[in-house]
Amino acid sequence: MRFVTGRTGRDWLRPAVFCILALFLLGAGASASGQGAEEAAIRAALESYLRAYQEKAMLYEDRDLRAGTVIDPDLHMPPGSGDAVFRFSGKDVTLSRLQSDMAYLEQKAAFYAGMRQMQEIYRENLRLTYALEELEREGSACRVSVKETAAFRYMDSEIPSVCETGYSVRLVRLGDRWLVAGAGSGSLFDKTYQESGLDADAALAAFAKELETEDCRLSFPAGDSGGNRIAYRGADAAAYAYTYSRREADMPRDAFYNPLFFGYAGEGGDCQNFASQCIWAGFGGSEEAGAIRGQTLPMDPAGENRWFGRPASGGSYTNSWLSCQSFRQYLTGSRDASGRGGSNGGSDTGIYASVLDVGAGSPLSAVTPEELVGAAAHVEGGGGRYAHAIVLTAAEGTRRSEIWFCSHTSDMTHVKLGDCYIGPIKVYIPRYFRTGGQENRLWLERLKPVEASGTAVLTARSGTVRSQMRVSVTGPDGLTEEAAYEKHADVCQGAYQFRQPGLYQVACRTGSASTVCYVRCYTPGEAPPEDGTEDEELPGWLLPPEDGEAPDQPAPPETEPEETLPDDNEIPGWLLS
Repeated sequence: MRFVTGRTGRDWLRPAVFCILALFLLGAGASASGQGAEEAAIRAALESYLRAYQEKAMLYEDRDLRAGTVIDPDLHMPPGSGDAVFRFSGKDVTLSRLQSDMAYLEQKAAFYAGMRQMQEIYRENLRLTYALEELEREGSACRVSVKETAAFRYMDSEIPSVCETGYSVRLVRLGDRWLVAGAGSGSLFDKTYQESGLDADAALAAFAKELETEDCRLSFPAGDSGGNRIAYRGADAAAYAYTYSRREADMPRDAFYNPLFFGYAGEGGDCQNFASQCIWAGFGGSEEAGAIRGQTLPMDPAGENRWFGRPASGGSYTNSWLSCQSFRQYLTGSRDASGRGGSNGGSDTGIYASVLDVGAGSPLSAVTPEELVGAAAHVEGGGGRYAHAIVLTAAEGTRRSEIWFCSHTSDMTHVKLGDCYIGPIKVYIPRYFRTGGQENRLWLERLKPVEASGTAVLTARSGTVRSQMRVSVTGPDGLTEEAAYEKHADVCQGAYQFRQPGLYQVACRTGSASTVCYVRCYTPGEAPPEDGTEDEELPGWLLPPEDGEAPDQPAPPETEPEETLPDDNEIPGWLLS
């Protein structure tokens, strides 16, 4: 945890901050035990409140959210106490304003509980964990940055769900107690209602009307996928999303992000970077370091509209791969996705995708559930509407309560769309990738994460008959086994048993071509070790090779790296915070 006084900086990782803990918690002469007691009291107060909040908002349990806060009825505040002033991050805030913030959170919890029940969203086995990351104290006030990880299962799904939320929690000390005085994540919902106030009953009545309204408009119909084009496989995009999403609540981020791509979790947000990776996988992208560095198909490095990502080792990239606004412009020629140009309207290589504009509360009814699997969506974030990217990974219908998604920063795995995003959204359904020439590609059908000791069929396909096709599997232990072999075939299949947890490399090779993907394996019911290193340690063959070790690939075009747009605020729309 970081402890600071006054304004915070970016050097919080330095160990020196721990040396000044005593200076602001209990004074220069405070004892180590006193410091620990103060921290424990702060932690206990905020965790107690956040747990009660989520039990009401997620499990619909009756919880008194006033207890342990500045609106606790047991405080018996004397007249005029609301004028008391506390200082947070250099700004004075009155007690009465803090009390108003807590009353807002009561209404917010009631709204989300009611909104979810209207959609028949129910979950079980909720487990909440908290990591305190930063504490800033000024006198009798403190602000704590805390990360909450919620793990649970929906009643209608066997796949475990995990979601991460970052909070900024304010507390004040009155007498000998630390009391919660506010909590938020900078979400669009908070920005909309915290100042003006929220009437939960009125908001729920408005939401009920939105649920009865069908407002979904389709642009760019599917079109012809024949000719020199790669058809999109949404199931492969969804499998990629599950592979590189947190399966267990205790998994550290570097254990499930794809290490072959540069990650932006600490540099403004990884959401569109992750969505682009999933789309790339849906078009058959090969997880070979050389292929990623070389910007080979299905990346789009040429022509008027370009789209390619940055490898882990560094190099060039396009804003369209990283930024929500720029991705919309790449597809449609306009940053609000209202244009008719871009890759959709072009004739050079690139993605063609249908676009859905969906109104608040409306189902995604202009397409089938099958078409939604593997689609990317732009939803509300701290930067406004359509500022955050997610990937739709499963759909049993077109209502938001029947659709699941995964995302990065904040990291979400198998979460219902209606659980989080009830406002207007834009959905992008890739249809095909124009290659500009005949493509006889190798293609590995991707698998969702499998359980240890489970057997799955591995399938490789080719656009033309090959003299031979070979599918091999390299396990976390580095041992390679042949899973299938065919002569004079365009399909190669074989069953393989995944015996131990970790990442498995699956490779298909012919005499002149190769393609690679990865399968994640878990032990049923077993969480990874707390340090996240034993079972999830990356094998050597997954790491980017040194220069000169990659297979022959076209050299990257000579382009300068483009700066990521700063206006895409990747604060998630997970509106529990």
